[in-house]
Amino acid sequence: MAILKICHPALLITLVGCSAEPGPANAAAIMGAQAAPAAAKPANEAFADYWQRFRKAALADDAAGLIAASAATVKTHGTLDSDEQTSVARAAVPPLVRQALASDTTFDARQRTLRQALESSAVPKRGANDPLGYRRVGAFVFEQRKGRWYLTEIYREE
Repeated sequence: MAILKICHPALLITLVGCSAEPGPANAAAIMGAQAAPAAAKPANEAFADYWQRFRKAALADDAAGLIAASAATVKTHGTLDSDEQTSVARAAVPPLVRQALASDTTFDARQRTLRQALESSAVPKRGANDPLGYRRVGAFVFEQRKGRWYLTEIYREE
């Protein structure tokens, strides 16, 4: 096996240029060769932050805000476990939220309606039997998925 010696000056300059620090002359070539940076991991969103965003959108009847605060598909069903369950796209959520807020049904020990709960500045606490990453507030169920909170279920009155 023969060992080749590199003696050609043009080849030597090319090799040295490849190992040099990036500069204006070779920045484009180096940028094209670098791998794309990894996507940033979403931080764990606090429910209190999500709740303020959701309640603001719900009370203002902000369709875009409600769509952004909802999971890609949201389950809807009646108040009984035996009621038929359907899934709707997030674009169909705003009228369902509007309907739930119009209800005069109370849901908690303080006999508040869902609208009154949203108008309150208090952030709903996790129930003693609720798993982490889960909140139910009246007709609404919220879940944390991959660090973000979403509206995932709506119980509707028949």
